[in-house]
Amino acid sequence: MVADPASIRLVAFDIDGTLTDATTWWGGESTGWLQRYSVRDGEALLRLRAERHVLPLSRNRTASAAARMQGLKFDARWLGVSDKVASVRQICTEYQVDADAICFVGDGPDDAEVFGMVGWGLAVADAHPQALAAADQVLDAKGGARVIEEIELRLAGRWPPKGATER
Repeated sequence: MVADPASIRLVAFDIDGTLTDATTWWGGESTGWLQRYSVRDGEALLRLRAERHVLPLSRNRTASAAARMQGLKFDARWLGVSDKVASVRQICTEYQVDADAICFVGDGPDDAEVFGMVGWGLAVADAHPQALAAADQVLDAKGGARVIEEIELRLAGRWPPKGATER
């Protein structure tokens, strides 16, 4: 785990299984695949962005993910990537940040390698076993269950919240 959360300058996040519960619905030819997102996570992303860089790093290529990121006005250049490790290197260059100053949250086997190269690798509670084993820390929240809100509070040193009950 990162000794000092204040050293985190960039938060990157996977989408499927992290911002969502990894469930998709077919909306038909004109709509494509649909996903459900937490409004509270969206609000937490916006608050985090006021303090540091925040961006998606995901293999997700759906129109729904692109629309969600555009709606929040996030840099979506790393949506639909096939190589997350190479993408982290690009992000470091683009944002002039060391990998040690990046927090990345994910859930899949492809996220495990990313956890090993960033300063704080976080896996959601219901992540793939490879991701759980590679993460610096496992979150209390499952994918789609206000993961970003938990990260925001952890970065602020306010986790667990006062009066917290089982989610």
